[in-house]
Amino acid sequence: MSGVDLPDSSVTRVLFVCTGNTCRSPMAEMLFRKLAAQRLACRDWELRERGIDVFSAGVAAGENSPASAEAVQVMREHGLDLSQHLSQRVTREMIRKSTLVLALTERHRRALVDFCPEQSSSIMLLGRDGFDIQDPIGGSLDEYRECALQIGHNLRLWVEELLKKDV
Repeated sequence: MSGVDLPDSSVTRVLFVCTGNTCRSPMAEMLFRKLAAQRLACRDWELRERGIDVFSAGVAAGENSPASAEAVQVMREHGLDLSQHLSQRVTREMIRKSTLVLALTERHRRALVDFCPEQSSSIMLLGRDGFDIQDPIGGSLDEYRECALQIGHNLRLWVEELLKKDV
């Protein structure tokens, strides 16, 4: 995949988008925060001061649904607290304000491009290999763990690319 040309801005806003915003995209948000904080040698709550804003939403999300119990458990295993997460539906405003929108599947990416075509250059697939991150909803805890591993693997590449100029 080709490199990302980010606009020169004081804040890098990264938006993760899946279907319901109750497992994949919130896990991606939390894991990105952890990796970015490690890369910048700061606490995750200091990312905003460092010019990094990270959030998540869903293309078909109900408002204010909690993260799935399995997603909360898997993030706890990574030392992260997803228990306070509440889902939200993606809006054009969210997309327009984002430096980079990372969709969890190609179907999500296409839906976002159709929804907000003027931002198509900033909407990309999270999977750097071109593959979708499969939805673990309704699956076993091990399926959630595998999903988190896939997300984390791909996020390492994004974090390195997005933050290379800051290190």
